[in-house]
This record gives sequence, structure tokens and C-alpha cells, in this order.
Amino acid sequence: MLVFSLFNPYSLSLDSDGPFPVLGRLLTSRCMPIEDTNISSFANKTVLITGATSGCGFHCAKALSRVNCHLILTARNREKGEAASREIASMNPSSGATVDFLEMDMTSYTSIYTFRTKLQQYSQLDVAILNAGMYSTDFNLCPETELEETLQVNFLSTCLISLLLIPLLLKCSQQSRLLFISSEAHAWAAPRQTSFQDLQTQLNDPAAYACYERYHISKLLLVLWTQRLSSQIDPEKLLIASASPGFCRSGLFRLFNFHALAAFLEKLVCRTPDKGASQYILALGCMSKETHGAFYSDNKFRRPATATATYSAVSLRNSLWDDIQRLLPTWIQGVGQDIFAI
Repeated sequence: MLVFSLFNPYSLSLDSDGPFPVLGRLLTSRCMPIEDTNISSFANKTVLITGATSGCGFHCAKALSRVNCHLILTARNREKGEAASREIASMNPSSGATVDFLEMDMTSYTSIYTFRTKLQQYSQLDVAILNAGMYSTDFNLCPETELEETLQVNFLSTCLISLLLIPLLLKCSQQSRLLFISSEAHAWAAPRQTSFQDLQTQLNDPAAYACYERYHISKLLLVLWTQRLSSQIDPEKLLIASASPGFCRSGLFRLFNFHALAAFLEKLVCRTPDKGASQYILALGCMSKETHGAFYSDNKFRRPATATATYSAVSLRNSLWDDIQRLLPTWIQGVGQDIFAI
């Protein structure tokens, strides 16, 4: 954290995207309690939420169970996923909401392929909230993909899942919604590479980037992917955006080496996860053709961060699909090629 403060060019920035203005908004903005959000539009909808056993994903699912909707929840741990699904299903038995659980490990393409097979039981999808994410102070490679874990979970696997879900989302007779969960921290990323291929190579080197840089870059890439993907999709059929819950007591930092410090800081300045989840619901309700591809935080869609308009970021965004194809399994590349051929 000290290294971030001393050497990150954005750490002392008073730009609206900088850490201090973001912290100021976090402490002063009124975040609507999730119980007060209007969820009537989710009635009779099928909603998928990844990473839904705890934190904001769990609280979002819990809130949506108040109406007659069909929830599909994913998690890497079957036992925790089934327990969370049972708990949510029992909360509002009179609402008519139903809850399915699908196991999915974001570090494993084999697991995601199994998830893809199970998705075939659903005829369509109205809303997808890609919430699963991680932060680790340790450098880890995923055993199956041999890619750095933060990049794999927060970006590559999330891209892959979005490509899997788009055909289902496009089957809706009404306008469907795809929401990527990113972070204000995307604005503090400063990747030095202009192609994803070069960036991925550097991220696989434990000496090239610090843990906080990896997290920031993964969230920047997700915002750039949202922008790139939205440019290929008709907003009359499917609305796409990214959103941040704000800094929340969500368990995101459970892999932080200084766990006691992280827990103290979370309690001191962070929102409760139910308030973070309310940002998901508010973002989904505000999505429109005008916000297609945009970023939502603290109760409104915001202008693109400076970090998304640098030479490196623009180059990364423009070449993103071409560069990541080689890292995705062949069984998904056909779907992506159909989308990016439009």
C-alpha cells in the first residue's frame, strides 16, 4: 500500500477519478439501502449472478428473491453455493422466486465448459450480473491455464462467460441486460503495454507488476472489454454496462496478507455489502441506449475515466478481441467470432 501511495501516478490526483475524490464520495454520498430499491421490473425475469455465495452478489440475490423471479447463482464451492441457494430460497417463500445453483470455478476452463453444458437447460436469460472477482497479495498461476490468477478470474474468465451468455441474452423478446462488476480502481491503472498479448506476458511475471497494479489493470481491462463488446451489440436487443459497488465489506480482500489491517480498514471506510448490491440494482434500472458501454458508480453513470483514454488503453481496447482469442479455448472462439464479425 505504501508503494502504491509513493509511486502510483494517480495516488495523489485530485481528478474526480483519483483515490481521494473517490474516497470522499464513498464517505459522503447517500447509498440507498437495498430494501428501498425498486425491484418490480425483475418480476418474471431470469437473472444470473456469478460469485453469489457472499458479499454483494449474495445480497443482490437476496433482494431479488422478494419478487417472482428465477435466480441462477454460481460459485466455485458447491457446498457454499448450495447452502446460499437454500438460504435465499427460504427468505421469501411467498414471492414465488426460484433459485438454481450452478457450480463454476473461474480459474478452470474445464469447469466453465461444464457450466456451459448446464446452461443449455435454459431457454433464455433476461439479466446477467458478472460479479465474481478476487484480490490477492500473493502471485499465483492457475494450474490449468498457467495464467496469473487475478487476470484469469477478474478478466479472461469473465470475458469468456459473457460470450457464453450473449446468445441466451439475445433470445429474450424484450431488451436484456448484461452488467460487468468492475471498480473505481480501474481509473488508477497504468499499464505500460499497448497490446494485450504483451501485457499478459508481463502480468505472468511476478516481478513486473505489484499486486495492487494487477488488480487495477484487471478492472481496467474489464471496463475496456465492456466498451469494446458494447460496440458490437445492438442496444435495442441487449444493453451492456459496467458498475462498481464502491468499496465494500465484501470479503474481496480475504486473500490479503495483512488480513487484520484489511478488516480494520474495511470496517472504517467501506460500505456494507447490501448497500454495494443496491448499486447493481440501480445501475440495471438506469441502463439505456445512451449508457450502452458506460460505467456506473455512486448512483449514476459517469464519464469515462482518463485511464480509459490513454494511448495504451485505446490500443488495448481496439485489439482486445484479436489478442485474447489465443488465450480462450477453441470451443468459445466461434461465438466470439460471430459477435466481432458484426
